[in-house]
Amino acid sequence: MKKNYKVIIIGAGPAGLAAARALKDAGVQDLLLIERESQAGGVPRHCQHPTFGLLTYFRPMKGNTWIKKILQPVKEIPLRTDTTVISIRPGGFVDISSDNGLETLQAKRVIIATGVRETPRHARLISGLRPQGVLTAGALQQFIYLRKLKPGNRSVIVGSELVSFSALWTLYRAGIKPVALVDEHPRPVAFRLSTLLAHLLRVPVHFNTRVSHICGSERVEGMDITDKHGKTLRLDCDSVIFTGKFVGEYTLILKSHLQHDKKTGRPLFDQHGCCSDRDFYAVGNMTHPADMGDQCYQEGLQVGKAVALALQEEQPTHTDNPVLPIEHQDIIRMSAPAVIRLGGEDKTATLNIRVSRPVSGEVVVRDGQRELYRRRHRCMPERRILLKNINITHLTSDSTLSISIE
Repeated sequence: MKKNYKVIIIGAGPAGLAAARALKDAGVQDLLLIERESQAGGVPRHCQHPTFGLLTYFRPMKGNTWIKKILQPVKEIPLRTDTTVISIRPGGFVDISSDNGLETLQAKRVIIATGVRETPRHARLISGLRPQGVLTAGALQQFIYLRKLKPGNRSVIVGSELVSFSALWTLYRAGIKPVALVDEHPRPVAFRLSTLLAHLLRVPVHFNTRVSHICGSERVEGMDITDKHGKTLRLDCDSVIFTGKFVGEYTLILKSHLQHDKKTGRPLFDQHGCCSDRDFYAVGNMTHPADMGDQCYQEGLQVGKAVALALQEEQPTHTDNPVLPIEHQDIIRMSAPAVIRLGGEDKTATLNIRVSRPVSGEVVVRDGQRELYRRRHRCMPERRILLKNINITHLTSDSTLSISIE
């Protein structure tokens, strides 16, 4: 079996598929997609809500329909499913595990698009035993749409992100009674109008409330929720759906040679997706948990184009130029990209930031005392905040690039 490629793409979700399409359209051949699941497409392939396709095809469509459409342009590119990448190494080496055993592949460039996962119950430090009926929104959708099974009959949803209301719709369509929606925030993390769906379905919504205990030994029998005043309420349910609080799939990064954030594991990458090793690129929700599928697809197209350009030996590349780190206040959890690479032809850059708590104010980007960007934003945790068209033409290695909210 072939061992050497021009580009290996790890992850065949929206970002990985888009990168593959951009490379193919640029005339780059000898590509390989690697996917640990049995099918390509990532999370959207088992999503039945019509919130996909607006940026890609300018009309709404269900996740599985959208995935079928974006798979068409890359159907001729080799795809290895049920294959897990266990490590990446300098020189573009990729170690994989599959039914064929352990293998080592090599590519001139490697694009990492491993996506995200939801924070499960154990990471949220919720007391109780480990009964059946506790799952994430992703697992819920796989149960219902792929396996045609019901995980329960009376479910409580924990969280208020867009995926939480998607889970609410999934339960309703499957004939499962949504008992309540519970969230620790004072208002929905998603847009306020999203709560209309819960009201229309007559589902009680409890904000400023946390899950304090899950009851049951073999099977979920109920759960206790506690509000900000310390009052506890028992909810009768047989399943609990934890949604949102997405974290990037950083396992490969943490044990690799790539520079990364020590707290989170996010790789340090520039405005083109290039990591500390010029042979490796990062793209998609792994770099900024978690944007919508269409947004990741658009980003994948851009990174694919950047990799295609880097592969053109006759074209000058600036991937060895110095990078400038981006500093920010503690309230700002992260920015993507994490660094700006200097010396290229870029005149502007766009930063994608996340905050740790709700805040409204002017987001300011400075080079020392010089303002590069100022605009008022209403910032919510887990919500995409784009700082567009920041002028980077005068940045030097002596610059100090910072983001603050005033």
